[in-house]
Amino acid sequence: MKLERLPPIKSSLRPSNHPYLTGAWTPLHEEVNAWDLEVIEGKIPADIDGVYLRNTENQVHQPLGRHHPFDADSMIHQISFENGRASYRNRFVRTRCFEAEQIAGESLWGGLADPWGTSKRPGFGAHGGLKDNASTDIVVHGGKALATFYQCGEAYTLDPETLEQSGVAPWAPLDGVSAHTKVDERTGDLLFFNYSTHAPYMHYGVVDRTGKVTNYTPIPLPGPRLPHDMAFSENYSILNDLPVFWDAELLERNIHAVRVHDLPSRFGVLPRYGKAEDVRWFEAAPTYILHFLNAYEEGDELIMDGYFQENPTPKPLKTAPEGYEHMMAYLDEASFRPRLHRWRFNLKTGATVEQRLDNRDLEFGMINQRIAGRKYRYIYSTTSKPGWFLLNGFVKHDLDTGQSQQLTLPEGRYASGIPVRAARERQGRG
Repeated sequence: MKLERLPPIKSSLRPSNHPYLTGAWTPLHEEVNAWDLEVIEGKIPADIDGVYLRNTENQVHQPLGRHHPFDADSMIHQISFENGRASYRNRFVRTRCFEAEQIAGESLWGGLADPWGTSKRPGFGAHGGLKDNASTDIVVHGGKALATFYQCGEAYTLDPETLEQSGVAPWAPLDGVSAHTKVDERTGDLLFFNYSTHAPYMHYGVVDRTGKVTNYTPIPLPGPRLPHDMAFSENYSILNDLPVFWDAELLERNIHAVRVHDLPSRFGVLPRYGKAEDVRWFEAAPTYILHFLNAYEEGDELIMDGYFQENPTPKPLKTAPEGYEHMMAYLDEASFRPRLHRWRFNLKTGATVEQRLDNRDLEFGMINQRIAGRKYRYIYSTTSKPGWFLLNGFVKHDLDTGQSQQLTLPEGRYASGIPVRAARERQGRG
């Protein structure tokens, strides 16, 4: 293996016993290029030709307050496969906030668990006081990798093969872009949404394969909400208004406290290029949903799969280290209990029918993205280590037979959630 180390970044991070700054969550600060990786076991198939991308969180500077793992800076890891060989490279995403903190040599923004006013500079996103770290998600659209922030950030672009960075996506709107944009590989469309604390509280948009915004429309909501994902079928996009969001009275005092409201879940269905007046709302059982898997049309029904949380606002985790009980409960799947779930929206009658597909704690799923938006057969979900935000295995579901297979990783080994792959386009093949 040949290894090239890049010039080091500036870091002010001090040793800590924080559960999400140690162990498997110990931050990585080194950027490298590596060629001809050693194959430890088996053989790389010669017909795999493309890249695997993974977005991760690595804290660079000493936190101003109580560190939350979602606060840390984005680092993209890439493995490139070609002719039975593999190479690796990694890069921090040079967001405006990352660059500002490199100049300052310290943290300038507080985090998700900090009180309002902790940040030294105005922040980004729906929260308004956070650092846009672009660390939540990554997709490939129009030949560019797009890294996004979960509370609506600027959306940063990179070359998926070289990780060369080209800054903020030129089409990104003023209210930002939420993580979990969706790419329809059949049409080349990228679908996105954003949300904020000011009316109309949500927007939905479509960007074509050339980077042109072909639809951008307000989605009026009753107040500020906290959506995290969306779904799409061949002809429709599905947005959500879930009853887990900030307490309105506390929000007026800049206290961002989340609670469950006595409301149903609502799912807004609109044609891909539709406007606000085209949205149809379907009600369902109250829950919170971090991630959806897929949606497709079948007769009069629009069918959507995702992970239904049975306990979206869990009590503090008694087994957590002292002082981290609340944070660790919200990161623990065994506490908020996400279950593989199906919603059926009848476009003719307006009725919603729900179905539980599995009673295990499952999340961070993936399907074959080439058939996203259409009827599909296989789901790949992850399992997690109880008490921790650590993914320790996989479950494969066959939706045709109803059967599933589970693989648990050896102790101390952990998986990645929601990676992205990008196939290279060569002359004569795609």
